[in-house]
Amino acid sequence: MVLIVGGMAQGKLDFARRQLGVSAWSEGTLGEENCVHGLQRIVRDLPEAEAAVSAWCAAHPVGVVICDETGCGITPLDRADRDWRERVGRMCCRLAEEAEAVYRVHCGVGVRLK
Repeated sequence: MVLIVGGMAQGKLDFARRQLGVSAWSEGTLGEENCVHGLQRIVRDLPEAEAAVSAWCAAHPVGVVICDETGCGITPLDRADRDWRERVGRMCCRLAEEAEAVYRVHCGVGVRLK
């Protein structure tokens, strides 16, 4: 599995298409495609997101997971938003441990972290 992180609208999906050959992806859901774009939305929308993402990763060992960075910027006042950001960050940490490669994309340029 490959994890790609970066800020919103920084070219993460284009990087995955160009550098990793991604041709189909699910947008904010865990679909049958070998790429998930929008992990942060899955964490927000699915009550049991960690178990669902783990199952998806097991079923797609060469899959690509793309996630917007949510921990940068102003800390939200709303407790639920802060909790969501925490869950996204922790899930990305866990996925990074398991990933074959981790990239951070900024301005369309991917830097391999792992």
